[in-house]
Amino acid sequence: MKTASLLAFTLLVSACSPAPVAEPVAQAGAPVKISITTKSPEALTHFQRGEALLENLRTTEAVEEFNQALKLDPEFAAAKSFRGFATPGPDGLKEMEVATLAAATLPEAERVLIEGNAANRRGDLEKARSSYRRVIELAPTDFLGHYLLGQQLLGDQKYADAAASLRKATELNPTAGGAQNMLGYAALRQGDTSGAIAAFEQYAKILPQEPNAHDSLGEALLGAGKFQEAEAAFQKSLEVSPQFWAAHEGMAYTKLYRGDWAGGKAALVKAKETATRWADKIQVDDELVGVAVAQRNTAQALKMIDAIEKTVGPQPSDVAFEPLRRGLVLLDAGRAKEALVPIATALTAADGGKLPVGLSRNLRREALRARVAAEAQTSDTAAAQKTSATLDADAAARADDPQAQTAMHFGRAMLAVAQRDAKAAQAQFDQCSREDQVCLWQAVVSAEKAGDKSAAGTTRDTLLKVYGRDPGHLIIRSRLVPSGVS
Repeated sequence: MKTASLLAFTLLVSACSPAPVAEPVAQAGAPVKISITTKSPEALTHFQRGEALLENLRTTEAVEEFNQALKLDPEFAAAKSFRGFATPGPDGLKEMEVATLAAATLPEAERVLIEGNAANRRGDLEKARSSYRRVIELAPTDFLGHYLLGQQLLGDQKYADAAASLRKATELNPTAGGAQNMLGYAALRQGDTSGAIAAFEQYAKILPQEPNAHDSLGEALLGAGKFQEAEAAFQKSLEVSPQFWAAHEGMAYTKLYRGDWAGGKAALVKAKETATRWADKIQVDDELVGVAVAQRNTAQALKMIDAIEKTVGPQPSDVAFEPLRRGLVLLDAGRAKEALVPIATALTAADGGKLPVGLSRNLRREALRARVAAEAQTSDTAAAQKTSATLDADAAARADDPQAQTAMHFGRAMLAVAQRDAKAAQAQFDQCSREDQVCLWQAVVSAEKAGDKSAAGTTRDTLLKVYGRDPGHLIIRSRLVPSGVS
């Protein structure tokens, strides 16, 4: 299962006194582990179960274990940190910040780990990196620091460094399923489906009773276009755990890419029925919107967004992106002027101070990208220039964030589109991250307009090389493959 925004944890832990504990002193050749402080050995047992479940994306079950741990020890800082991470929206971030304050007197490695987790959730990337590097310095033979740093580097798109850190984690702990999982995604995100399949097969071998291992293998097989094998892997995931809703989601894409729209939508409906968290249910609803867009059914997509926004139960953060999604649907339909209205609503929400910092930043950036695309579609050069400049400023302020950098190039490219300079647009799109599929798609469009058929074909092949498990790729493939999505 994709874990782009999930910081999964695995700890080698031991019960400690609730009082401040001295830093571990390494003896010659002795391994140094990260201590975990709790007054209750039983609470520690629940914590260990919870972190293992969280690592393997069994989030609901993990939260139940953390709840039990905190009933036994309400001051258990690590349990608060982990439960906060497993809780979406502002409530989760709030608990992680409380855990950071509670960790002030804990041993340094444990304290810095908890601080790094909160920084990661806030989107403070440099703080998260430095925290995980410090954890490695303090506990070099504990796999956890290497794992978390590797995952952070993967988010930074520094693949070689990420893979090296993740391999170190698996060497220190051969049963570290999370690290093995991230090794697979490091390969998959670079288009290496064979490497990803091999890594996920090892994950399944290490932990055959974990549904996520089979689910991840299914995703790599899907990426390679091996739809029947992928379906079998997703089915295996469900046999291991019928509650693992993401396997239904994966199954849906094996059908959608084969042109079985009805079967794909039915599988997504099943995924929503199986999911227990509102955030997961809304995610599936958004994927169903994407299916409608891929089928060029704008009216149905907009109707579905209406229903999502009227749903009773989700937190505001769960539906924060819906106005932006409405704008993107309208933009895809060529209704750029109409799209600017919900895009403005999204920007107002992003700047309103009621959403978590990291989510607000992401929403604002994506809304600006949508706005500059709408301005380009209407040839409003002056407006596009202002929006592009805003994205430039964000990139300058966050030089360590690859998403900010690619958004900057996207903005400049769309400004060139507004100016009807296809060659300049192509040059900017080509500087986007290779993971930014919208940029790649628009690079194809601009190259074709510039008459560069060779570049257009090369980028198109890159885009279509791997079948992505996301509605955005489904939409793009439906636009680039005239005969259908397969």
